Amino acid sequence: MCQVEERARYAAQQEFPEADILDPLWDPEHIEEGLEALTNYPLAEFQEQFRDYYEALQRPSEFVDDPDMDPETSGIAKPFRVRDGQVVEVSDIEIVYERTDGTAHSTGKTWEYPREELIVCSMPRIAFEDHITFEEHFPDFLVNHLMAQIRDIYLNMGEQPPREYRVQGHGKLDIYGDEDGSAEELLLEGM
Repeated sequence: MCQVEERARYAAQQEFPEADILDPLWDPEHIEEGLEALTNYPLAEFQEQFRDYYEALQRPSEFVDDPDMDPETSGIAKPFRVRDGQVVEVSDIEIVYERTDGTAHSTGKTWEYPREELIVCSMPRIAFEDHITFEEHFPDFLVNHLMAQIRDIYLNMGEQPPREYRVQGHGKLDIYGDEDGSAEELLLEGM
């Protein structure tokens, strides 16, 4: 039932583009704008602004001053602001985690970008293989992440994503109909 509601919300937003019906982070066109902006972002600026994200994804406990942090529960976010197809601002990372006693905490600056300009890269802790380097692979890794977010938006509505977004990898952290993490596997079997 929730997937039908998400599809209806998407259709209503398409019908009434000026209305505030759908969170932009769940609008595939909005994420496509972020994807385009990230793809065109100058490499030198990307390397300056996103290195902390690459490092925090692998070692979140180095970015959190909390001895009771359980790094296995970490979710690491890197928001950026997009306007007119351009990245105009990149925020600091935010790490959400549980302490060993099970209580939830977060660290990092909370961003205050307008929702219609906000794009968020958000993933759990990742152990990159040794041959995956920041300079050579991470820009493409984040592009794939945004493509996977678009994939997951369609899956969240109970629809098959467009072929170009049928990628493997981390997308949205939670989608309807994927309680066991199998939606991506089923999608990829049908490719």
